[in-house]
Amino acid sequence: MSVSSSIASGIAALRQDKARTVSTLLGLAWGSFSIVTLLAFGLGLERLLHERAAGLGERVAVAWPQQTTRPYAGLGTGRPVLVTADDVLSLPQRIPELEFVSPEFVSRDIVSVGSRVHRVTLSGVEPAYGRLRAWAVEPGGRFLNQRDVAEHRRVVVLGTRIKEGLFGKEPAVGRPLVLRGIPFVVIGVLAPKLQDSSYGGLDQDRICLPFSTHSQIFGARYVASFVYRARRPELEKRAAQRLYQALGQTCGFDARDDAALRLWDTADDARVRDYAFLGLDLMLGGSALLTLLVGGVGVGNLMFIRVRRRTREIGIRMALGTKPRTIGASVRGESLLLVGLGGGLGVGAAWLLIGAVGLTPVTEHIGTPQLSGTTAAFTVGILGAVGVLAGYFPARRAARLDPVLALAE
Repeated sequence: MSVSSSIASGIAALRQDKARTVSTLLGLAWGSFSIVTLLAFGLGLERLLHERAAGLGERVAVAWPQQTTRPYAGLGTGRPVLVTADDVLSLPQRIPELEFVSPEFVSRDIVSVGSRVHRVTLSGVEPAYGRLRAWAVEPGGRFLNQRDVAEHRRVVVLGTRIKEGLFGKEPAVGRPLVLRGIPFVVIGVLAPKLQDSSYGGLDQDRICLPFSTHSQIFGARYVASFVYRARRPELEKRAAQRLYQALGQTCGFDARDDAALRLWDTADDARVRDYAFLGLDLMLGGSALLTLLVGGVGVGNLMFIRVRRRTREIGIRMALGTKPRTIGASVRGESLLLVGLGGGLGVGAAWLLIGAVGLTPVTEHIGTPQLSGTTAAFTVGILGAVGVLAGYFPARRAARLDPVLALAE
C-alpha cells in the first residue's frame, strides 16, 4: 500500500469517530500551541532583558571605595579608602586576570549651549570606559582616546537625552558647549540603547570627558568608582580577590576587609537571570508537555476503540494473508497522522500569533517572541514521541489478534 493511499485510508477511518477525533485533535493542537507560544514568549522576554542588561556593559563590575572595618598595619578602622586614577590604571599590570579597567570621577554641574541650560552628571573616564560600559557612539563621532587624556583635551561625549536637550535634532558633533565657563567640543553622541540598570543615572543623561580634564577642572584627586572586566568568565572571582590584594597594598587596608570596596559584579546578576529563565522555561515547557501528553492519552484511547470496532475487519485481512506487522503499522500510521494533524494545527496557530505580536508595540515591554530552532525541534520530537507511544499498544493488540477469534466477533 502506498503512502498516499495509507494516509487516505487513515483519514477515512478517523472520520468514523468524528466527535472523538475532533476532541483529540483539539487537545493535541492546544498542547503543541502551548509549547511553542510559551517557549517563544519566554525566549523573547529573555533576549529583551539580556539586551537591556547589556546596556550597562557585558560582564562588567563596578567598585566603589568605602571605609575600612578591620585594623591594618597599626591603623584603626573607619578610615576612608582613597584610590587614585594611577592606582586604578596600574591594576592590569598587577592583575593579569583583568582585561579592561577605567577610573571614574563623578560630579554634577551645569552645561549650556546658547540659552539652553542643563544640569547633568559628568563622568571623567579612561577610553576603555567606552568598551566596558557599551558606549557605542553614533556615526560621525567617536569616543575618548588616549590623546584626549594625555593632552587634557576639553572634549565631551554626550548621552542621547542630553544631546536632544542641548541641540535638539541638529547635529552635535563638532559643536561647542560651555562647562564652568570653559568651552568644550562635542566629539560624539551615545547611540540609542536599552538599559534597565545603572548607577548614578542612565547613560542617556550622562556626559563623558577625559578623567585628566575632569580632575584639572574639579580638582578631584580620588576616584568615585572604577569599572573593570575580567578576561574570561571563569577568572571573575579570582580577579576580585586579586583586586582586594592589590589595592590593599597600595591604599592601606586589609585584603580580607570586604567592606573596603563595594563591588557590583553584573556577571552574577546575569547568571541569576539565566538560571531564572532556565527554571521558567522548564516550568512552561513542562506544563505544556503535560497538556500534550494528555492529548496523547486521548489518541491512545481512540486507537484502542478503533481496533476494537475493526476486530472483524482485521481478522478478514489476516485471513487473506495480511501480515501482523502490516496491521500494526496501519494502526501506528493512523496514530501518527492524528498527532501530526493536531500538532500542525497548534504550531500553525502559534506561528500566526507570534508573527502578529511581533508587529505590535507591546514587544517593547515583553520582547519579540522568537520561534527558535530548538523550540521547533523540541516540539517535533515530543509530537513524534507522543504519536509513537500512543499508537504502540493499540498496534500491538491489533497485530496479536487471532484471525479465527476475530472473525467470530
